[in-house]
Amino acid sequence: MKRLSFLALLLAAGSAWGQAATQAPPVREAVTEGQPPGREVMYACPGGTDFAAVFSEEGELATLTVPGQPDIELSRQRSGSGFAYGDSYYELRGRGREATLTAAGRSMRCHAVGRPGEPPRTYEGGKLTITLFPDGVFRLRERRDAGEPKVDIGQWMQEVDGGVRMVLRGAAGQRRVFREANGDRLVAADGTELARAATPDMIDDQFELGGLYRDTPSGGMFAECLSGRTYTIAPGGAEPELEKAWTEATPSREASVFIRLQGKFRDGDLHAERFLALDANATCPALPARSSALRDTEWRVVEIDGDRPKFANRRQQPSLRLDNQGKFTASTGCNTVAGTYQLDPEGLRFVTEAAPQAQCPAAVSAIERRYLDALAAVRQAQISSTVLDLMDQTNKRRLRLESRGR
Repeated sequence: MKRLSFLALLLAAGSAWGQAATQAPPVREAVTEGQPPGREVMYACPGGTDFAAVFSEEGELATLTVPGQPDIELSRQRSGSGFAYGDSYYELRGRGREATLTAAGRSMRCHAVGRPGEPPRTYEGGKLTITLFPDGVFRLRERRDAGEPKVDIGQWMQEVDGGVRMVLRGAAGQRRVFREANGDRLVAADGTELARAATPDMIDDQFELGGLYRDTPSGGMFAECLSGRTYTIAPGGAEPELEKAWTEATPSREASVFIRLQGKFRDGDLHAERFLALDANATCPALPARSSALRDTEWRVVEIDGDRPKFANRRQQPSLRLDNQGKFTASTGCNTVAGTYQLDPEGLRFVTEAAPQAQCPAAVSAIERRYLDALAAVRQAQISSTVLDLMDQTNKRRLRLESRGR
């Protein structure tokens, strides 16, 4: 039942899936190759179903969680590069932030959101306090002139449309947009500046939340709608009421029901303080699709100045990777070049520090020259799903790249 319910949810993505390269069950062997981007990672899958992955400390086990579904445990597998986990039904393969999840021979490409492995970051300014968690979830507190502060929870993401913007989507689809400045400030549309705090504020105020609840042998699980994350319900408080309402509403231990509650987040768990309502016919609305992250993603060139070059093999396909310190590396298909980049409200600019040195076959050299000329002309960037478009100052698209999943 665990496999069938999870698989049915994934296959609901329909045409977003492609055929996997192989349907054979993976072989379980020890592996010492690439590591996941963090211990706890939230994966967004454009056109498919987002899921969370928790990797064990020794790296031998991955636990996948989809809101409202039983968990899936996968063992470490051998991989040619990157990381791989699987069993006879599922396989999760990835490199860096990009990953491919395969279920019963069908695959979907996904990417890690947020900044896995980094600590939470808090920004304060005006009446706002915002904490960004590494799994792409935010919590927000907004002080009022009178009464209790207003709190919100949801997803944060970076959008690249010319410059980079920080976008928060929370209650009732509310969208808050900030401009990032110097890595330590957020600037709101009205000019309000939020500075990064020295220590994170977990914003453990009382939240009113809606989500899918189910009981398990180890306790209640609550898949919160706005964040897309599944939380363990701590013992005590309103937890017995939640379990009683769930038991009366569904005959199946695998089923989830929609509930509303008031609670606080503490030490990774959700403490339910008050049970508000149960609606057996309600469910969480679909979350907005997330795009791949500009930084720390391996981008593969698929188009140069409107032309789609043919490559003899993947090693000859140019690639690009940007880090979080303003540096980039690029493979031209023959040489590796490096340099710096600048991304701000004025756009995106690359400066190559050294010219390629190795001699290449004529056809590869021609692609290398076109690629580096186009990269030098870039002034704007846009990301849609797993596609990165780089344009020049006339808004002509010079390069199209796709994030690599496996």
